[in-house]
Amino acid sequence: MERTDLENEGGNGHLGEDLRNQARAKLDEARRVSEEFLDRVESFVRERPGTAVLAALAAGYLVGRLVRRA
Repeated sequence: MERTDLENEGGNGHLGEDLRNQARAKLDEARRVSEEFLDRVESFVRERPGTAVLAALAAGYLVGRLVRRA
């Protein structure tokens, strides 16, 4: 059986460690972006509660219409 490039690394795990670090960095970035988005949504709801409720009702109505057709 032929060995793959990953197996030819000598088992030192540097490639796996690099991938793990990259994945961790991407996960941290996604977490930071989602926290910023949540903060913005919360501040919008606090500043304009009526608009937020109407937007939620409209979104629920549209999703209901789309699900009913499917």
